[in-house]
Amino acid sequence: MNPSTTHSAWSSEVKNADVNVTAVASTNTSPSGDEPTVVIIFGWLGAKMATLRKYADTYQRLFPSSAQVIVAADTLRYWKPASAREQAVLPALKRLQELNVLSDSNTPGDPPRILLHVMSNGGLMSSVDLATAIRKRNLRAPPGAKCALILDSTPAPPTLVLAIRAFTAGTRSLVKKALLSLTLSVVYFLTWMFRTLTRRPEAIAQGMAALNQPDFLPFTSLRTPRLYLYSSGDTIVPAEAVEEHAARARMAGFPVQMVNFGKSGHVSHARDYPEKYWEGVRTFWVEAMKN
Repeated sequence: MNPSTTHSAWSSEVKNADVNVTAVASTNTSPSGDEPTVVIIFGWLGAKMATLRKYADTYQRLFPSSAQVIVAADTLRYWKPASAREQAVLPALKRLQELNVLSDSNTPGDPPRILLHVMSNGGLMSSVDLATAIRKRNLRAPPGAKCALILDSTPAPPTLVLAIRAFTAGTRSLVKKALLSLTLSVVYFLTWMFRTLTRRPEAIAQGMAALNQPDFLPFTSLRTPRLYLYSSGDTIVPAEAVEEHAARARMAGFPVQMVNFGKSGHVSHARDYPEKYWEGVRTFWVEAMKN
């Protein structure tokens, strides 16, 4: 199953400077069987909405009656203050309220089923920003809500070397790569100095720790299963970093599954191994709903 065909049933698109939130129009009024109530896709830094929609199109074929929310973050998101990042995800929060996945009271109703798909450290940042916005507004999930978490090419510590690899991955010119590397080094150092002086936590490190908290989101718990999709060929988020985080998650008590795609590059597993990737996603969700 390859995320390459387009789907015409798109509606309710909201855009701002940092994040696009799109809900896919469903042919049914509510999810059937054990399909997710909503699939939330957190895209990597700089991912175009057209690219993320290819993932959403495949999800639409897997779960035709599920709603979808796509959060796409621009390349500069990492350098923006927490307040700006939080403001950017508010359209996603609003959509989840409209779907009755979140509310400010224990409103009776069918327990929602949420599938989270987090891509790279940029997607991790967006999920943390959403969690922060939810917490500040004291929003809750209905009793009995179920959730499953997919971590695609994430997480990894925010080192300068990995940052340079990430931001220069699409640049072929050696001169441009050198200039970008120099600029990133200066900005990275200044940002580190600012955070040190103000004692502000680093966003990705904060997100890595938050992922292993049972109450990361209102619908997550220690029983929330997670699937790490990663590869030994990823030079931006090394396999060792993912495996270390997964080991800590296991020690904390989370149900953990892992799939190593071997030579595929960063966030390229679905493109390089579509059948293996999407069958893994489908099987993971089915098993998650049985538990």
